Amino acid sequence: MTEPAEPEHVETSQPSPARRGGQWVGRMLFATLLMLACLGAAGYWFGWPWAEQTWQRFEAMESKLGSIEQKETATPPAEIAKIASASADREIRNALATLESEWQRALAESSARQNAERAESARQISHRMKRVEDQVDRLLAVDRRAWLGQEAIFLTRLAGQRLLVARDVDAALSLLGQADGLLRDTGEPRFESARLAIARDRAALTAVPSVDQVGLYARLSAIIDQVDQLQLEFGKHKTKDTPGPVPERSWWDQASAGWRAALAELSNHLIIRRRSDEIAQLMTPEWAALARQNARMLLEQAQIAMLSANQELFDQSLGRATEFVMLFVEQDPERVTSLVEGIESLRGEDIAPALPNLTDTRSLLESQVERLGAEAPR
Repeated sequence: MTEPAEPEHVETSQPSPARRGGQWVGRMLFATLLMLACLGAAGYWFGWPWAEQTWQRFEAMESKLGSIEQKETATPPAEIAKIASASADREIRNALATLESEWQRALAESSARQNAERAESARQISHRMKRVEDQVDRLLAVDRRAWLGQEAIFLTRLAGQRLLVARDVDAALSLLGQADGLLRDTGEPRFESARLAIARDRAALTAVPSVDQVGLYARLSAIIDQVDQLQLEFGKHKTKDTPGPVPERSWWDQASAGWRAALAELSNHLIIRRRSDEIAQLMTPEWAALARQNARMLLEQAQIAMLSANQELFDQSLGRATEFVMLFVEQDPERVTSLVEGIESLRGEDIAPALPNLTDTRSLLESQVERLGAEAPR
């Protein structure tokens, strides 16, 4: 038996990948060229008429510009200058009018703004003043009677200070009179007791004796001048007799005259004094000057005490001044007697009369004004 023959395999040829890629690129290139050709044909078909129209417009514009240039060259130069001048004037006037209108508008705006600010400031000031007045009325909450009462209290306090510091009776009377007038103007019946107290104080001040401070000061000054003139016996100036014609005397008369002259010379160097309790030592010129200075200082201290109404210091100063003046009683008795009499007459003066106390009147008035303020409507 023969074996069957095997079928033969026929090999078919397949395209390679490189070949397929080349075919695709060629097709794309052909399609691109075909598209460009179509676009060129369409652009030529539609763009050429538009380009011709644009070119015609350019030619028309060039012809118009040429005709305008010909007209301008044909215009005379004088007319051109006139037209240019008129145009410049018109432009200047327009610019000035514009500037003026802008300036007027800015001025009107500034004036309106200032008026508005001024009105606002006046309104704010008026509002603030009203608020201040309302606060004052609310804080004080007293009527006219209380105001007058407070002023009367101030005048009464001031009168008391004038009496205490300066002992000025006239000023105190004037101040109390003004306080009484203010209380009278209130018309308040509750102030009647205070007015009675003020009337009593005024009557007491009227009865106070006046002190002649000017006269006392002048009298003390005169005594001080006299103290400076106190002198010792041997310090006084002696008058010298003018020598006359000497008559002829006997030897006995000459011896008697020489003896008397020797005794007189001896009496000038030898002074006999009485030893007393007040003066226990010899008055020398240095001690006399010191005594005069102390007496002067004590009298000046009495002047200051008189001006300040210090009665105790005034009497003490005059008493001690009398002691120093009395040291010169044996040397200058007549002047010492006059000075002592003047000093003793001053020691009887009342330089500080009693003054009324205004504290009770002021306290009464303050309590009445306080009650009036408590009853004021809130």
